[in-house]
Amino acid sequence: MTDADGFILTPTVLYRMDPERDLQSAATAPTEIGKALLVFRSEEEAEKFRLDTGLCPASEGFKPVNLSGEEISGVLDMHDLSVVAMPEMWTGDASSYVDLFSREDFLELLEVSEPA
Repeated sequence: MTDADGFILTPTVLYRMDPERDLQSAATAPTEIGKALLVFRSEEEAEKFRLDTGLCPASEGFKPVNLSGEEISGVLDMHDLSVVAMPEMWTGDASSYVDLFSREDFLELLEVSEPA
């Protein structure tokens, strides 16, 4: 998908599945408006985030997963989340490190974006 800024958008979350412990979890972050699902513009940005921060390592079972809007909606439901955080790794400006979206606004953004 292409967003309003002309970037290719392939919504990607860092997700952990551990069948031995029956554990499923998506990477989240606390924000001033509540706990948020971390969504990246691409698998590459998710991997860069992991390398830069050391968070959500593969050694703990996390891996980047591309999801559709419907699938993101399901993850938000599963974790009882209403906020999406999209890290802005490419700007280099710490003041705009993360864009926050309400669930509704983010899912609408995905609906109006053109397929890649």
